[in-house]
Amino acid sequence: MLREVESNKKCYVPLVVSIGPYHHGNPELEAVEKLKFKFANQFCLACGDQVSINQLYAEVAKVADSAREYYEEGTTTCYDNESFTKMMFLDACFVLQYMYILTTIKTKEEEDQLPTMKSYLCAFVWRDLFLLENQIPLLVLEVLLKFRFGDNTKLISDFLDLFPGIRPPEKISCTNLVKEFANKSCCDAVKKFVNKSCCDAVKKFVNDHCPGGQTNDKRKLQLDASPHLLDLKWKHLVGPAKPNHKERTMDESNQWNSYRSVTELEEAGILFRASKTHCVTDVMFKESLVHGTMMLPRLVVDDTTKPFLLNLVAYEMSPNGPHDSHITSYIWLMDSLIDHANDVKELRKNGILVNNLGSDEHLATLFNEIADGLVPDLVPDLYAYAYAKGKIETYCRNQWRFRIAEWMYQHFRRPWSLLAFLGAIFTLALSAGQTYLSAFPRS
Repeated sequence: MLREVESNKKCYVPLVVSIGPYHHGNPELEAVEKLKFKFANQFCLACGDQVSINQLYAEVAKVADSAREYYEEGTTTCYDNESFTKMMFLDACFVLQYMYILTTIKTKEEEDQLPTMKSYLCAFVWRDLFLLENQIPLLVLEVLLKFRFGDNTKLISDFLDLFPGIRPPEKISCTNLVKEFANKSCCDAVKKFVNKSCCDAVKKFVNDHCPGGQTNDKRKLQLDASPHLLDLKWKHLVGPAKPNHKERTMDESNQWNSYRSVTELEEAGILFRASKTHCVTDVMFKESLVHGTMMLPRLVVDDTTKPFLLNLVAYEMSPNGPHDSHITSYIWLMDSLIDHANDVKELRKNGILVNNLGSDEHLATLFNEIADGLVPDLVPDLYAYAYAKGKIETYCRNQWRFRIAEWMYQHFRRPWSLLAFLGAIFTLALSAGQTYLSAFPRS
């Protein structure tokens, strides 16, 4: 059904690499298929002298039958046990070695030994690894991962955080500034001391003050709870479950009629700010005496954004996908906020959108295309944004506050307008003072 949208047809097909059986053997993907052998060899060498390539292959063979069950029935019947295991082994080694190349700081000697991959190819591979029809079961990655990294899943965690997408704003911390200065200006001994000390200080603070007391290097993914990388990324974006706001009904949130787009909401006195997390469900609305603030997650948009979001939508719509359609609802919300280039411009100015795609008009069209035919989650207790939209509607119904906000938006949306107004008030005050002193001179 999703493929029937003409502009979206290519968003579900890999450009450079096939992972799994659905697109295996495509002659257009032959170049990276050859690269898989180099990556597999490099991954096996990195596992150490105590582990042979035959031993790694045998471990994949043990889970090959279980891996078959993850794919659509009848898809893998054309592969015998040997060819299917070989495909799983090469694909898993390629994915893990690709993650390592992108996420790990390496010495010059290590970089010289690694297979080269141009930057444009890296971006295309990342795009292809998050296609619904281009997944490898995580259990295959897990059996190889333990030989090189043990039970540590930080490699996959770092990979999920790496590329543009929905992510929190970058922060400039005192720790990072000290480390940057030391790395640029000091000798090797000082650099090592500063980097270690800063890192230890951050870890201690987090362990002392944060729930659970775990820093990022101790964070472990539950690979056995997810079938593939796309599911991990979905959970990463959705975040922990939010409390249900049953006091807001779907009927109330559906009153998104008069104040829909960003520019219209700004006229009603609503400001837009970037939220501090990467979760699409982190959409909030706060109101004050004369204005409101809507918090939205920061989204970096580039050429991979459209296929990435559409494949997350396809996963939510698939029979074995997640129960909640948070990504679909997020796209629908953004489409309702963005009608024209001016809406994109305002979100970009406030740090919510980072446009690496082109013009603002192009980005506005992109969201309109992605949202074509999508339906948000209609279950009231699960609908991710009903509460925020209900609060916005209540805010906009306050005519007294709306009139004040509309007047301020029309007359003071430019800084020089406010300065001119204050200057005029100051001039009138001076004139009034001068008139008073002229009428009642001091004795």
